[in-house]
Amino acid sequence: MNSGRGVMSKPVAQNDVWHQLLISNEYQQIADLIDQAQAAAVAAGDAQQSALLAAAAHLVASCAQVQQEGSFHQQAYHQTETRRENLEAELKKVLGMVQPMSLAETAVSPTQSSFWQRMTKLWQRGKPPAVAPTGLAPPLLQNGHQVLPETAVAPVLPVFEGNGDGGRPFATNNSANPQLTIYCLGTFRVYEDEHPVEEWPSRKGKAIFKYLLLHRQQRITKDVLMDAFWPEATADAARNNLNVAIYGLRQALRNGYPEFSHVLFQDDCYFLNPKMGIWVDVEQFELVYERANQMVRRGQTAVAIPDLHAAELLYQGELLAEDRYESWPSTRRQQLQRHYLQLLTHLCNHYFEGEQYASCITFANKLLRVEPCHEATHRLLMRAYARQRQGYLALRQYHQCVELLAEELAVPPDPTTTHLYEAIRSHEPI
Repeated sequence: MNSGRGVMSKPVAQNDVWHQLLISNEYQQIADLIDQAQAAAVAAGDAQQSALLAAAAHLVASCAQVQQEGSFHQQAYHQTETRRENLEAELKKVLGMVQPMSLAETAVSPTQSSFWQRMTKLWQRGKPPAVAPTGLAPPLLQNGHQVLPETAVAPVLPVFEGNGDGGRPFATNNSANPQLTIYCLGTFRVYEDEHPVEEWPSRKGKAIFKYLLLHRQQRITKDVLMDAFWPEATADAARNNLNVAIYGLRQALRNGYPEFSHVLFQDDCYFLNPKMGIWVDVEQFELVYERANQMVRRGQTAVAIPDLHAAELLYQGELLAEDRYESWPSTRRQQLQRHYLQLLTHLCNHYFEGEQYASCITFANKLLRVEPCHEATHRLLMRAYARQRQGYLALRQYHQCVELLAEELAVPPDPTTTHLYEAIRSHEPI
């Protein structure tokens, strides 16, 4: 009996150690113990025990990643709260220097609130909730430039052409002309003023609207539209189909503007009415990306970071995702995706060089969701995990890279990747 108790004491003691480490969230130590136990199981030929330990290793790596993400977001929250409190302190100082004006000194009616009264009411409403349910806080400014915490992104708001509403996408429209806000990156959405356009009489009419929108700097001939959308039809049939589609398109956009023509026809060409205010996420993305890219080329990556964040926020998915198999947007779709991957690369490198590894990891994972076999990004993630003393996550990243390369490209990893893996496994400085 004493011999039996001796056999059982070791696993019980080991389970107690693991339990205590779990309570303390010491995932690195747990991973080391699992690694040792798995090596012993393999040496003993215990396949079942080895498989269980492999599953445990995967779970502990996932626990560590969740812990890291929680710490990452908590740190960002504290940073933004500290900056907000500092700004509030400055605002109080400035407001304390403003002299209240009597109603007699102003040109407003006694029934209207003065500036000071309105500011006082706003101030007395109290602080905003700790976590806003939706949306993002506006960017902070230092020396005229946006300054973002590690997890923050600059909010990007539509600015209508000729519109003085300060860039708000759904401001009350006092114009006789419609204001369109259109999202083409990811899910396609159209808003006319604040109302979503959801009823499209025909799929072709909707497709023609997208075509005119993405080519709105030029006028499109009937023949071009006929060839793009009815390539197999006769000329008469294609012309008739085009007329029907354009009619349906006009009806879809006419809600609230019965006398306004959103799509014009002149000199045998169709084009969107230039009197409309139009904001398109694709155009804004290209504008912000190009501005950031120019700064990066001049060696001013740090200055470009707010614009890189803004462009990253705008890119909610590939161009016209619901039209993935249409040929006409493919060239621009590929170009936009290249720009997106390039800006993610800039962000990854910037945060890695600044030793802000959590941010580097965030953007590297976003890049891999688009380009899973981008081996250089896998290596960057391995280095970032190793720098955070999370070697087990770095090793897991290597194995994921190997599997993806084998499945997608049927190739082994580059020797550089393998050498990095071996260095991390040997606990060499990275």
